Amino acid sequence: MVRLLLIVTLLAVGVAGFFSYTNVQTKIGNLESDLDQATTDLTTAQEAQAEAEKDRDDFEKQANDAKAVASRMSDQIGGLQRQVVEQTNRANKHKLDLDQATAELVESRQTSERWRQFEMEYGSRDSIKERLAEIEPVKIERDNFITENTILLSRIEKLSVELSRYTGTSVKVALPPDLAGKVTAVDSQYDFVVLDVGEDQGVREHGELLVGRSDKLIGRLRVLSVEKDRSI
Repeated sequence: MVRLLLIVTLLAVGVAGFFSYTNVQTKIGNLESDLDQATTDLTTAQEAQAEAEKDRDDFEKQANDAKAVASRMSDQIGGLQRQVVEQTNRANKHKLDLDQATAELVESRQTSERWRQFEMEYGSRDSIKERLAEIEPVKIERDNFITENTILLSRIEKLSVELSRYTGTSVKVALPPDLAGKVTAVDSQYDFVVLDVGEDQGVREHGELLVGRSDKLIGRLRVLSVEKDRSI
């Protein structure tokens, strides 16, 4: 009986060991299969990585090439733009020169036409010079007459003033219409003022001057005494 139990036990142990061995072998096979698959996946991944790195390198090279081309094109565009600006400036300068030359030509033609009409009306240059030469003595004589006349009028005014001192009559003396001066001194005790204009500016004794302040008329002055550059 004991032997029978021992045999049954051994058989049970053998069967259990067989099944355990079978399970282990199955697991080993599965693990080996998983290892092969993992190895395959790793190889595939490594190949994909290598391909991706190659694509990346190719892309970087293409990008660098594109940047270099873009830089060259930018330089070329900049050069062309500078040339365009220079050509535009030259064209504008030529246009200004042309406009100026055209204006000068038009002015020359107009001057020539005016001179032609002038010659038709007054004669040639030579004839005009001859006429001017004839007129010059007359002009000199006229200037001399005006000078002498001015001197005579001045003498007449002085004589009239001298005469008025003896006769007590009032003499009106004309002064230059554009005569202008300033009051440089005032003597309120003797009731007279000093002006900064005199004989050189055309002031004459007994002449009358208007006095104003800030564009407002405040009085009238009669000249009593005259010197070269001042009067009272």
